[in-house]
Amino acid sequence: MSFLLRAQSIWDNFAKCKINDYARLRNFDFGPNNESSVSKLSPFITHRILSEYDLINDIKSKYKIKNSTKFVEEIFWRVYWKGWMENRPKVWENFISEKNLNFDYELYKKAINGNTEIDFFNSWVLELKQHNYLHNHTRMWFASTWIFNLGLPWQLGAKFFFKYLFDGDAASNLLSWRWVGGLQTKGKQYLFSSSNLRKFSNNRFNVEKIINKQIYLEESTQIPLEDGIYNNNMEPKSDDLIMFENDLHLASLQNLLPSYKKVFIILLKNDQRQIKLSESVLKFKQDLVSEFEEQFDNVKQIDPSSLEITFKNTNGIDLIYPGVGENYDFITEFKKLHNKKIFNLVRDEDLFAWKFAKKGFFKFKENIPRINQRVLENYSKNNF
Repeated sequence: MSFLLRAQSIWDNFAKCKINDYARLRNFDFGPNNESSVSKLSPFITHRILSEYDLINDIKSKYKIKNSTKFVEEIFWRVYWKGWMENRPKVWENFISEKNLNFDYELYKKAINGNTEIDFFNSWVLELKQHNYLHNHTRMWFASTWIFNLGLPWQLGAKFFFKYLFDGDAASNLLSWRWVGGLQTKGKQYLFSSSNLRKFSNNRFNVEKIINKQIYLEESTQIPLEDGIYNNNMEPKSDDLIMFENDLHLASLQNLLPSYKKVFIILLKNDQRQIKLSESVLKFKQDLVSEFEEQFDNVKQIDPSSLEITFKNTNGIDLIYPGVGENYDFITEFKKLHNKKIFNLVRDEDLFAWKFAKKGFFKFKENIPRINQRVLENYSKNNF
């Protein structure tokens, strides 16, 4: 079964059988080998096999689900995180360039190998490495334990997640770690109790007390708002197109890609990455790319190291905008080194939603009805 069909099957089953219980059960993690109360669609959404807007459109028009308010809100948290970071790309730049972290290296090695004195934390490390996934509530417990119990730098924890998660989305992962640490909502840290852990792990983890250190994180520099992203659209501007593995949305690209002479998909290898990925994550991404490539005659995966030769005599290149993160850092460096013009192609739904993500989520939430309307209009117009 193709990844698209698998993702659609998972979504159809969740929408028909589970979404009505989502608000009540979403915080429960019953374990990696038990039926989940969440959709587990995030690996596909991160790579846009399905997009957040696909789910919104389906809920509003296809399934017409009434009891979906909480699920829709959680979908929009992903959209909000992306928009928040697109409006503040300096957050990613600061994160990726941080070199002067002070920490206990031996404790760090124990943590990433699941050899700490905290049994429930060790089990999460093993689960992450084996399944390349953790329930969202467990990610919060994990990050809180990492920061406030073990006292390790949150940046190393975020990179550890990037290494092993199939859904290692730059915005959702990075900003969630910042939120737990008290950086995203100033001074509001996420700390959990033993009763919370016991209840929402369905009694799998039963400890007497959670012990935390008094740690207060602060932003080292001011984070300015930027608006350069809003100068873009989805109109082709050159003959060649570059895309990355984190945007493989067939429905919205199947009419666009054939208009180009050549389309090149890039999957960065570890020696081209600032954050190294596990072999299982790289294989997952490669399988997605290979399957997508087969859908088009003019689409070809290209080794990132061959870009200079491939575009030696080409000045302007279109780019399916991959968002703030590793991929965009790579193409920006290529652009600077070889004096190329890169034209970002950015979807209307993204640009429309992101403009409401300049402040807190609850300000963004007020505009969800407007975003929903825009999504439905675009899907109707484009016949996705």
